[in-house]
Amino acid sequence: MTTPNVVSETRELVTTEIRSLVSQLGQGKTQGTAYDTAWGARLSAHYPSEGFDAATEWLRRNQNEDGSWGGALTQYHDRYISTLAAIVALKEVGRHPRDKRRIQRGENALWKLVGRLGRDDSDTVGFPILAASLAAEATKLGLDIPHAPIRHAAAYKRKVEALLDQPRRNWLGTTLSFSFEALRTGAGDNDELLETNNSVSVSLSATAAYLMSQRDERALKYIQGVAAEEDRGALPAVWPIDIFEIAWSLNYLRAANAIDADQPEVRKQLDFLWSVWRPEQGVSSSSHWRVPEIDDTAACYSVFNWGGYPASETVFNSFEMDDYFWCYQGETNPSLSAHVRLISALRSGEPTPTNQARIQKAVAVLYRLDENGSFWWDKWHASPYYVSGAGLSALHGIADDLARSRYKWILRTQNENGGWGYLERSTAEETAYCLQALLYWDRHVERVEASRLDAAAAFLSRHMYDPTHVPLWIGKSLYTPYYPVKAAILSALFDYACWSD
Repeated sequence: MTTPNVVSETRELVTTEIRSLVSQLGQGKTQGTAYDTAWGARLSAHYPSEGFDAATEWLRRNQNEDGSWGGALTQYHDRYISTLAAIVALKEVGRHPRDKRRIQRGENALWKLVGRLGRDDSDTVGFPILAASLAAEATKLGLDIPHAPIRHAAAYKRKVEALLDQPRRNWLGTTLSFSFEALRTGAGDNDELLETNNSVSVSLSATAAYLMSQRDERALKYIQGVAAEEDRGALPAVWPIDIFEIAWSLNYLRAANAIDADQPEVRKQLDFLWSVWRPEQGVSSSSHWRVPEIDDTAACYSVFNWGGYPASETVFNSFEMDDYFWCYQGETNPSLSAHVRLISALRSGEPTPTNQARIQKAVAVLYRLDENGSFWWDKWHASPYYVSGAGLSALHGIADDLARSRYKWILRTQNENGGWGYLERSTAEETAYCLQALLYWDRHVERVEASRLDAAAAFLSRHMYDPTHVPLWIGKSLYTPYYPVKAAILSALFDYACWSD
C-alpha cells in the first residue's frame, strides 16, 4: 500500500487540481476530431482567406499509418466516417502534390474498414445518413470507395421523411439537425436552423455544411471563433457542451466527496445549472441546444438533490415509455448508460412510490439487455467499462447479481500496467471508472485486494497532467469531453487517497 507521505502529497496535488478544474467548468471544451476538421477544411473553397486553410493542413498532418483518419484507438465506424470525410475534403480543396497519395491511401483504408464495421457494438451518431450522403459525394467526385452496410436504416428513413415532409421543418426540435450535413439539400429557404449561439445544433460539421449552402455571417463568426481556440486547425465535435461538462464533472467529484456544495465555485456552477433547468423538460447537453435528453437531466437532478435545489421527479415524466426510458425522443435504440444514470439519480432523491417504480422499470431494462452476463456496451461510449463501472454503485442493494457480475469482470480484466482498456491499450479514463467502482465495492460490499487498487492509482497518477485524452465518446466520430474525463480521473485519485489514509 502507498506510504502515508505519498498519500498526503497525492491528496494535496489532486485537491489543487480539482479546485482549478471546478473554476474552469462551463467552457464546454472538447478535443478536435478528424471528422469535424474535414468539414471545416471544405469551407476554405467557399470562404478563401477566412482561416480554414489550417484545417486542411491538420488533415495532412494527422493521417494514421494505415491510411485512415480517426481516433487513436480503433473503433471502425469512427475510422470509416472520419476517413471518408477527410478524403472528400482533400479531393475538394487539396492542392499539395502529396494529397493524391493521401487520398489513395484513404480509399484503401476504407475498403479494409468496411468489412469490419460489424465488429463494433454501436454505430457512430447519424451513421446511416452521414455515411450514405458522404459516399454519394465521394462517388460524384470520382473517388473509389465502398458503401457501408447500414444498421437502423428503416428507422432513420422514417425520421428523415417525417421531418422533410413538413411544410415548415422544425429543425430546432429534432436531433436530426445534429446531422444536418447529410440533409442540407432538404432545407427550405425559410427554415429556421440556427441556435441562440448561431450554430446548427452546436455541431461544427453541421454548421460548416450550412455555410456551404449559404453565406451567413452569424454562423461564420461562430465557427471562426471556435476554430481560433483550437490547436493548429482542428475543429471539435461540439461546442459548447457547458451543461454536460458541469453536471457530469460535479457528479464525479461529489461521489468521491472531493467537493462541497457550499464552496463558492461549486455553488456558482450549481446556480448556472439551476438557471437553465426546465422543470417539465429537463436539459440538453448545451445551453444553446434545446432538445432535452435524459442523461444530462439525470446528472443535473443528482447534483440538485446534493446541493439542496428543489428539483422535482416529475421532470422524468416525458422520458418514460411503457417498458423503458428514452434518452432522446425518437431514438433508434435505447441507451443502457442512460438507465444506469437514471437509477443513480432516482436513488439520490426521495424514495417515493413513483421513483421506486421507475427504478424497477430501469433495472428490468438492464436485465433484459444483459446479453453476456459480464458487461454492458453503450451507444454513447466505445468502452464497456464506462457503463459497467457506473453500474456497481447504481445497482448495489437493488440488483446485486448484476452488480457482482460487472465487478468480477472489471477485477479480472485489469492489465499488467495497472490500468484498464477495452480496445488496444489502457487509458486513464477507463482506469478512472474502474478504480472508482472498485473503491466503492471495497467500502460497501467486500474488500478488494489492495495491490490492485494501488496499481490502478499508480497508473492514473502517471496520467494526471495529460493535456489530452484518448477519444472514446461516441458522437458523429469519437471525441473527448475534456473536463468530465479529467474530473473522473481526479475523483478516482482523490477517492483512492482517502481510502489509503
